[in-house]
Amino acid sequence: MFCPRCASENESHLSYCRRCGQALTDVRLALEHKATEALEKLRDGRKFTNGGVATITAFILIAVLITILGIAIGDPSLSTIAVINVVLGAIIGVPLILVGQARVRRATRLLSESNTQPRDRALSDQRQAELPTGSALAAPGSVTENTTLDLKDAAPSDRELKT
Repeated sequence: MFCPRCASENESHLSYCRRCGQALTDVRLALEHKATEALEKLRDGRKFTNGGVATITAFILIAVLITILGIAIGDPSLSTIAVINVVLGAIIGVPLILVGQARVRRATRLLSESNTQPRDRALSDQRQAELPTGSALAAPGSVTENTTLDLKDAAPSDRELKT
């Protein structure tokens, strides 16, 4: 796949461009036709979360109404029913919220990986700026390619070591 920033070719399993450090997750999602799927998972997760919150809210409101009715009538057993109602609402609503939040987190992480940059981004930008523009080192084929190029030229000869 090709980097959208610098147009250098990268292997499909890489998360970041080997030349400029641009995140390639969005390109991979587009190539695999999974961007729409990730957005749908995000929406589904939000629906689960909203459903859980709505469930808990509805059960609490019903419990408050039952408690008010119990106070008005003078029947203390209705407050027990209200407490059971709140517990039942929590048993139904909390798992919905947790599942929804997990799905939202997963989908958000998948979608936001395209916007993240490597930790040493500033260092790689500085190194890239220090390279001469026409040199062969400007765009190495890999991280390890050309790493010993300068060492061969800079290594002292045997004669220099003996003197």
